[in-house]
Amino acid sequence: APAAPGAAPAAAAAVNTGAKQKVRYLSWWFEEGKRGETWLAFIKEFNEKNPDIEVVAENIPFDAYTTKTIVGVQSGKLDGDIVMATPELAPRLIRSNLLAPLDDVITENKITDLSSAHDAMRKDGKLYGLDMVTVAFGILYNNKRYTDANITPATTPEEWVDVSKALTNRDQQQYGFYSPHLINEASDFWFTLQQWCMPYNGVWAEGKTPKLTSEPIIKGLSLFKQMYDDAMPQGADIETGKRLFGTGAVAQELIVSAAVGGLKPDFPDLYPELRSAPIPWESNTSLARIHPMMVNASSPVKDAAVEFVKYMYVPDNYRRMVEGCEDVIFAIPSAADPAYLEKLHWLKPGYYGVKYVTPFDIVGDFLYNFSEFGQIVITNFAEVLNANKPVEEAMAAAQAQAEQLAGRIE
Repeated sequence: APAAPGAAPAAAAAVNTGAKQKVRYLSWWFEEGKRGETWLAFIKEFNEKNPDIEVVAENIPFDAYTTKTIVGVQSGKLDGDIVMATPELAPRLIRSNLLAPLDDVITENKITDLSSAHDAMRKDGKLYGLDMVTVAFGILYNNKRYTDANITPATTPEEWVDVSKALTNRDQQQYGFYSPHLINEASDFWFTLQQWCMPYNGVWAEGKTPKLTSEPIIKGLSLFKQMYDDAMPQGADIETGKRLFGTGAVAQELIVSAAVGGLKPDFPDLYPELRSAPIPWESNTSLARIHPMMVNASSPVKDAAVEFVKYMYVPDNYRRMVEGCEDVIFAIPSAADPAYLEKLHWLKPGYYGVKYVTPFDIVGDFLYNFSEFGQIVITNFAEVLNANKPVEEAMAAAQAQAEQLAGRIE
């Protein structure tokens, strides 16, 4: 069971006295269906095999977790012994010098094919984070809706709009597409909107220079606006969007691979109908988000914490973890079982054989002020959706605000 809120950290003396070392593992995902079940089972398994260590899961809701971690970095003191990070939190944590290096995990497990996404997890030649889930964006669709409408997957952004329009009948409450688009769901809105720089080969920023008025961004956001006008249930929040997709009222979503397995328990009739469409732009690029596990350097039980990370990166354990969470991208490609991947009928072509880029590649130095940067983009873009403000005008305002923010980036 998760520790009580505000549980005291393990006493430093525990390291030397032979008493059980209590390792607090902080994350937002211990209550996330299969992912939560899988991690809790591994913690139990590890604790049984290591009677002198007790790993304790502490669940903190996602937004609160992000805030708590940023506050910890700013104060120079992290809570917890093992911390999970997002692609945006990881660089802040690495730069803060509050983490213990994890190179021994790779050496001792004889791993030679760690994914190149880990290059962003290194500082001064040392490795500070190990991926525990990479989630990637793809277009997931309801095959029944496609078949009934005699639709084949789009190959260009323009065709994608046409397909989405053809799948929409507002009178019958049938929609071609859903994506988060509400200001009061800011983190999810920006989380997905990031992907919309891809259709025309854009980036949101280079270094400290925002590119919000660049042609690829203007075209990408205009594409979103077209989808919003022609195919989306406007004003629907995320829960409503999920229900509409689950019941067949929405035909397609741009969604991360990790969310697909979560549809199975809630919508068992939909799951067999799920397919992924090829990425409908020439570059075949999509955004992949790496979530590394990290160890607090000042933890009194640092070595015990590293032991748990080592255990999770034993290739067979890592494989069982990925399969248990129903994930599809392996940070250790040699650990993947091809038979497992074959069973996922929705995996190809949209999530597999895709050229993946990371948030590091598309938001530049704004990664360190990720939510503030995103807030600027979505606040201005919301006026395009809700008040028909021209995209160019909205993004000119956003560009000016982002340039001000750039002046505050350390």
